[in-house]
Amino acid sequence: MKELLIISGKGGTGKTSVASSFIALAESCIICDYDVDASNLPILLKPEILNHTPFSGGFTAEINPEKCISCGLCQDLCRFEAIDEKYHVDGLSCEGCAFCSRVCPVGAIKMLPHNSGQSFEAITTDQKPIFFAELKPGEENSGKLVAQVKSRAQAKAKEEHIDLIISDGPPGIACSAISSLVGVELALIVAEPSVSAFSDVQRVFELLRLRGVKTALLINKSDLNLALSVDMEEWANSHSIHFIGKIPFSLAVADAIAGATIPVNIPEVRNLFIPLWDKVQGCLNGI
Repeated sequence: MKELLIISGKGGTGKTSVASSFIALAESCIICDYDVDASNLPILLKPEILNHTPFSGGFTAEINPEKCISCGLCQDLCRFEAIDEKYHVDGLSCEGCAFCSRVCPVGAIKMLPHNSGQSFEAITTDQKPIFFAELKPGEENSGKLVAQVKSRAQAKAKEEHIDLIISDGPPGIACSAISSLVGVELALIVAEPSVSAFSDVQRVFELLRLRGVKTALLINKSDLNLALSVDMEEWANSHSIHFIGKIPFSLAVADAIAGATIPVNIPEVRNLFIPLWDKVQGCLNGI
């Protein structure tokens, strides 16, 4: 089983457009969306949800009023001011540090897992399994939720004997991006030719290099800055990064995304993606 992870140093580079198009071209694959804060693949693929699994990213204190002796120790020591005068815990303020439960002289405080979001298993219209997740606003441990999505997808791949996972990764280099790299065969960076995007590409490549992940580069909207596109290609070649190619700016692609349609399903742009997909498969297979 091999996993292709499509990532970017920043949002808005066209990562999901490329990911959805490659998924449509693949004969068989498991699909993942690791952007647990704002999954976009389900918008394009319109899958039918089969089941969901709750996710707990932390704990919240709960005070048992029958045991509590109102000594005030927990309230005095809570640096987050999450316990009021009536010894009720404000779930939004509680950071789950568990200090109150340790200092309570009568053991009236328990730490209970709280719901931080959920992961989903679904099926696309062309019968490809897809796994994605939804992290509630303000919740932490996005990396753990990505790990839950990945483990469910890997289990499904083994169960169904499917040898390819195509994943749409989160933007940036934070915890969720780091978690998404586990077990990846090839990371494809989708970039646009701008100074800030080039800087972000270099940052994410450094992360991939440290993790020992084979890397490829695809420049989207390449004709918006032809000179910088050339510089990015030369930089990739100088760092032994597989250069997949360039996609020129296309109103047809923009219209497809605006209409929640997979770009490769638009006849006038389909031929742009087919040779790129062939190159990516070559990288995956060591060609």
